[in-house]
Amino acid sequence: MGQRLDLKSQLLIGIIEKYLPDLDDYESFRKARNDTILNFSSDSIQSVDYEEKKIAVNQKNLEIRDYVPADIQTNKIMLYFHGGGYVIGSIDSHHGWVKYLSSALSMRIISLNYRLAPENPFPSALEDANDTFEWIKSKLNVPDSDIIVCGDSAGGHLAASLSTYRMINNLPMPEIQFLIYPMIDPECDSDSQKAFSDGLLLNSLDVSKFWSLFQNLSEDNQNPCFNLTLHTNKSPNPKTLLITAGFDPLTDEGEAYAKRLNEEGTKITQLHYPNLFHAFVNFTKIPACKLASDDLILEMKAFL
Repeated sequence: MGQRLDLKSQLLIGIIEKYLPDLDDYESFRKARNDTILNFSSDSIQSVDYEEKKIAVNQKNLEIRDYVPADIQTNKIMLYFHGGGYVIGSIDSHHGWVKYLSSALSMRIISLNYRLAPENPFPSALEDANDTFEWIKSKLNVPDSDIIVCGDSAGGHLAASLSTYRMINNLPMPEIQFLIYPMIDPECDSDSQKAFSDGLLLNSLDVSKFWSLFQNLSEDNQNPCFNLTLHTNKSPNPKTLLITAGFDPLTDEGEAYAKRLNEEGTKITQLHYPNLFHAFVNFTKIPACKLASDDLILEMKAFL
């Protein structure tokens, strides 16, 4: 867990939390949280072109945002899943971060607006993720080995869930997965969940509500694509970079998942930022958050 929360982060969080509505009013919460992130995520990068597109897959239209840096240096493509507990967040809320990431990695990134709960509970987002993965393969002519999946929070869960789904169904998996402070365990009973029961933008009550809104059937808890603690190594997993933050209720489950993957033979690196909070990549106008974001991007580059 964290040692001492970065002072500027602490002051900012204290201000933000005074104005966030209760999660029970999730529609108001969506707008307020998205607006907050947009205010603190840098969008000063000019070297990345982006375009919103509708893609037709399995009798539905999905919205993506396609980021292409001017100095693109790889044929690999990243499929990015935004965070927000499967209830809030969008390609808009994560626009600044994904644009920054595309520029820093000199890589094309497809950011997906997957369907949200509670209107579209599990496995809707997973279906959207898999359909988009297949669309990238077929329409952009990108082999599985050149597709990287990445996500933060719920998006980290979705990236790992997609890899698990494809493993279970004997489908080619992505080469690499970047999991940024991912949701892992719907039980929400770890020590870090108990320690951060209040405050810090994401608390354990929020996490529990997110899981409840995302869950469709009681048996989802026995599905390893929903409950990642049930993960078993049927075949080699993608190389994994997993990020945790010290002041985050999701810290312990992320560390436990990293340990499990390592024991199963997955090549995995875990980075831990003890003085930062959940969602720090969306707050790059705060110096400590930008420093950590740049550091994890350097580690991403080492994986490529």
